Amino acid sequence: MDGKYYTAGEIAKLSGVSVRTIRFYDLKGLLKPAAYSESGYRYYNRESFGVLQQIIMFKYLGFTLEQIEGILSEDEKNPIKMKERLKQQKDLLNKRKKVLEQLIGAIELAEKCNEEAGWDHLIRILNLLTEEEKIAEQYKTDENLERRIRIHSYSTNPYGWTEWVYDQLGLKEGMKVLEIGCGNGLLWRSNAGRLPNGLRLYLTDYSDGMINQTKNVFTGYRKELKDKGVEVYFQVEDANNISLEEYDFDVIIANHMLYHVEKKQNCLNAIRKRLKSDGTFYCSTVGENHMQELHDLLKEFNDDIEIPLSKIAKTFSLQNGEAQLKKVFTNVEKYEHDSNLIVDDVDAIYDYVYSYPGNAPFLLEKGEDLFREMIWKRISEEGAMLIHKETGIFVCRE
Repeated sequence: MDGKYYTAGEIAKLSGVSVRTIRFYDLKGLLKPAAYSESGYRYYNRESFGVLQQIIMFKYLGFTLEQIEGILSEDEKNPIKMKERLKQQKDLLNKRKKVLEQLIGAIELAEKCNEEAGWDHLIRILNLLTEEEKIAEQYKTDENLERRIRIHSYSTNPYGWTEWVYDQLGLKEGMKVLEIGCGNGLLWRSNAGRLPNGLRLYLTDYSDGMINQTKNVFTGYRKELKDKGVEVYFQVEDANNISLEEYDFDVIIANHMLYHVEKKQNCLNAIRKRLKSDGTFYCSTVGENHMQELHDLLKEFNDDIEIPLSKIAKTFSLQNGEAQLKKVFTNVEKYEHDSNLIVDDVDAIYDYVYSYPGNAPFLLEKGEDLFREMIWKRISEEGAMLIHKETGIFVCRE
């Protein structure tokens, strides 16, 4: 890098933005001057152009200024080479490109169709435009989670998932424990009475609705937990930008939620900082073929039905999760829970797929009788529907 400095006007002219924009980003603490003159004028250097490029690119990609500030401050603590920054941006742009291509294709189909078919394509367009909002809406309350939980009562393994996960944690008296993305408190429903004495349990989630549901889980255990000296704290927290002030946790848990986190490395770095040096991070997830028979059945019924949770789960799966975790943790071990589903209940299968975010409820309601008949036919032919599960947990230590 050369030692040349640029005024706000010069950097604005060279980069094609206004001086007002440069000053605004300075005021917000995003674009800090590299030096000051004796009279107080701000000067910038070549590195400032790289920072400005990041600000403008992430703003174009839809990040808020607060989110961009978090990205830049994380870079300051852990400097990233320019090529890595550009690759990160390219990946985000390719993701947007894919969605734009799908939108263009959907619009072109809608243009060619008659009014009735065009309406269905319009629904498809709306779902593409609002994919992020659909996922957020999905977790405002636990209604859809409850729909999906029911089907797991048909498990072939009597050792239930939540009991199995809890036993992996090895919680001991006096530990300090954090769960990120606690959802509706599913992990604690059958385990709240098993908590060891003196435990301090911190439960966070992005959704107020989920936090309230989790609080209800502990209502019936108040006296027992008080007698044990167990303290439970609740906090609304975005896993993309963890701001929790508590540190030195013995155990941190992320149960089936990391695939929802867009800024996974930021999240993992924040988790690592909050663990004790000898602490353990437990994160569960699913495999890329989890519940595949259900997805295939749904596609057979109507190929236009979206299955966004399946796509999202592949961003952090049993197949690729270890590589992501090893960027932060030295020791990563994987354990799988051996369980499948044998379901002979039409309602349980219908409710599960109806709970998918996106256009599934709308399209299923239009053909509910037909889809139920398809499920019943499968059950009648085979005695029950076999659905393979792929679930497991990563145990991470320094």
